[in-house]
Amino acid sequence: METKINEKLLEKKLSGLKKESSWNPGAIDKLEDLIRSGDDFSLFRINPLKFGIDQNIPESEVIDVFLYSARAGIFVMNWQLLCPMCGDVIESFSSLKTLNRRYHCDLCRTDFEAALDDFIEISFTVSPKIREISFHDPGSLSVEDYFFKYVFSQNAVFPDGTKFTDIVKKAVRVITYLEPKEKKRYELELAEGYLEGCDRLNNADIFFEIAGEPKKEIQNVDIKLIDRKFEPNEGKLNPGKVVFEFENLMDRKGSVFIIYNHLPPDVSSKMLSYEPFLSGKKLLTTQTFRDLFGSEIIKVSEGIGIKDLTILFTDLKGSTELYNRMGDLNAFSLVNEHFNSLGTVINKNSGAIVKTIGDAIMATFLNPYDAIKAALEMLKEIENLNQRLEQKAIILKIGIHSGPSIAVTLNERLDYFGETVNVASRVQNLCDGEDIYISQDVYYSFGVKELLKDFSIALGRARLKGISEEMEVYKINH
Repeated sequence: METKINEKLLEKKLSGLKKESSWNPGAIDKLEDLIRSGDDFSLFRINPLKFGIDQNIPESEVIDVFLYSARAGIFVMNWQLLCPMCGDVIESFSSLKTLNRRYHCDLCRTDFEAALDDFIEISFTVSPKIREISFHDPGSLSVEDYFFKYVFSQNAVFPDGTKFTDIVKKAVRVITYLEPKEKKRYELELAEGYLEGCDRLNNADIFFEIAGEPKKEIQNVDIKLIDRKFEPNEGKLNPGKVVFEFENLMDRKGSVFIIYNHLPPDVSSKMLSYEPFLSGKKLLTTQTFRDLFGSEIIKVSEGIGIKDLTILFTDLKGSTELYNRMGDLNAFSLVNEHFNSLGTVINKNSGAIVKTIGDAIMATFLNPYDAIKAALEMLKEIENLNQRLEQKAIILKIGIHSGPSIAVTLNERLDYFGETVNVASRVQNLCDGEDIYISQDVYYSFGVKELLKDFSIALGRARLKGISEEMEVYKINH
């Protein structure tokens, strides 16, 4: 198949990308080479983390490159809901605002609730305006490519590193499209175990248990595809020869995908994991995403959960006195300079500024270690700033807490809500100035105690406003 590239548009987009970015031009050149020479599948749902490793591009840089490329229209950003139990990309959306909080896996016959930490993957597909690939039109794919390349994630692996798709290919007993009114017959020799399957085109599922004494006579099973479901869609069979006849009674195309599994589904699914990918949580704690796509809307009114997020709040001590002493213009300029300095530190340590509130900053990090590291560097930056001013003009207070949160859209901007946010804010209120307060959850997180081994730390307990029980808190003296 001839590669169709819109040369004029691609050159224009790449030229603009190179002008506005500060990355090594080699990163964009590698992206261009992929667009020009990669096969269709390599340009579908690209894992930016894997691309960065393969091309020796730092993680933060490769994420930025893909985000700017998506903003420029070279790539389409995909939000994929992954099944925790199998390698199924259950749904894929081009925008966060169309993401559903609850979803269902047809193959596993199980409902799930989306969480930004684990099973929301961000990938990138070349824009059809730049280059046409077969995966832009899944209806044109062979049934094998549709299931093994379009439906299933390439990042799903078993403990020994074997790809989920490689195992599934060996386990497939039926894989076919069913055109309207079409019948197809399959004769299978089955041992004890389970037949699991689905019609992804119509979100139908099917499940048969094979157990008991083997039967010598042929077992016949007629299955109709009607009203976008299989009838029957479950049952029990004996080991032995089984003849399935599938008939599509609908006026729309269907599919049949059935695998044999000798292990109970709830056992085999626990063996599955995913290779590293760009998660929703990671993306939302990336400053470039917030700068370029910060107005993304989370559709669901209740927001989308995050199981574990680290929240950092800063504020200035004595800001009123600062404005009185320096005057509004000078104080405002100095406060903005402090914002810029802290923003650089936050971005450097894999964090993102969610918002500024007066003289305060709310930022998020993937883990407490990065937040603590950033906080220590912030105090050093402010110390350097005050030395340059030859006075202690800026006195910084920092509070950190981690735990579950909810991503929401407030005032047309991505934000966070919940007790973790409230606690982080109130932990910061404990500060006297030039210090950091952290919660017990943060202190006992991976790597934090080692990071703080050379600092003076005071343990205390505090009753925070709105929190029913006293909390153990730690004061880090700079």
